[in-house]
Amino acid sequence: MADRPCPVPAPTGRSTYGPALAGTASGSAATQRPGVGTQLLASSATGAGLEARRFEMFEAQPEPSPQPESEPLSSQAQPTASTTPWPGALAAAERICVLSDIHGNVYSLEAVLREIRTLGCDRVVVAGDTAAHGPTPCEAVDLIRSLGCLVVRGNTDRYLAEGTAPPPGTRDPEQAVSLEWSRAQLGQDRLQFLGRLPHAVTLPGCLVVHGAPGDDERGIWPETPDAEIEAYGWGGTLLCGHTHRPFQRALSCGEVVNVGSAGWTLDGDPRPSYALLERVGAGPWRTTLRRVDYDHSLPLEELERRQVPWRAAVSHYITTATWRTPARTSP
Repeated sequence: MADRPCPVPAPTGRSTYGPALAGTASGSAATQRPGVGTQLLASSATGAGLEARRFEMFEAQPEPSPQPESEPLSSQAQPTASTTPWPGALAAAERICVLSDIHGNVYSLEAVLREIRTLGCDRVVVAGDTAAHGPTPCEAVDLIRSLGCLVVRGNTDRYLAEGTAPPPGTRDPEQAVSLEWSRAQLGQDRLQFLGRLPHAVTLPGCLVVHGAPGDDERGIWPETPDAEIEAYGWGGTLLCGHTHRPFQRALSCGEVVNVGSAGWTLDGDPRPSYALLERVGAGPWRTTLRRVDYDHSLPLEELERRQVPWRAAVSHYITTATWRTPARTSP
């Protein structure tokens, strides 16, 4: 299927969108990047079309090349998935932001990125589940690609890229329809981008995965016992997403940080979450979980305008940050 643009919503005067949404979708987003140190965002103007503006953020990085499946993660943990090491030296980098589970909500993503910019972060890592189920899957993928982030493949990214469905019996029937809708919007180029993503990213002293090391469908929850997490054998900081429930905990082997969700959290606080990692020189990382707020009506309106399947569930998650049924154990 040839890549094609997502329909761009009519301007509301309240929202901002990712890079050149009306123009970049017909080809590879990687070819549409602006110069080093600047990114183009599109900002809607009242009564007018999309107006391009320059947004100073991060030095663009090339998309990571696929790594061989046999490459070891470390001497301590060797899941079967491929792993991408952090490109280049990090000696001068003092602030790294890790976010996850955007789920096609470009409105919350932009709110997170605006705060990240004010913090002066050096790099961004995305821990997977970038596009599925939300109202703006193309915009979310294009924005992440334009920033040159390192991106981990999540379980829903894998479903989209491989044309598979969630395990039977674990999802609402309409959720599979929502995946098909997201897949149809994305087009071949973006699906190939998601399919090429590694299962993990390493940076000095840190491992970033989607769910758990070697398993993108297994969540690390606030209730997960220390022994179960320590059994993964990673010494340092383990960062993950998948559960949409942010938390951090010190362990005997280091620290685990679930960064939550930049799309919709599920811990009772509807503000998107992400993790900020800071260090001086080659010293240890200090990790802080942060929350931002935004206008939740924007994705809700877009879910209805585009008639996105499974929108009742997504709207519930965005507005309440709670599961619809207590029996849920994973998003």
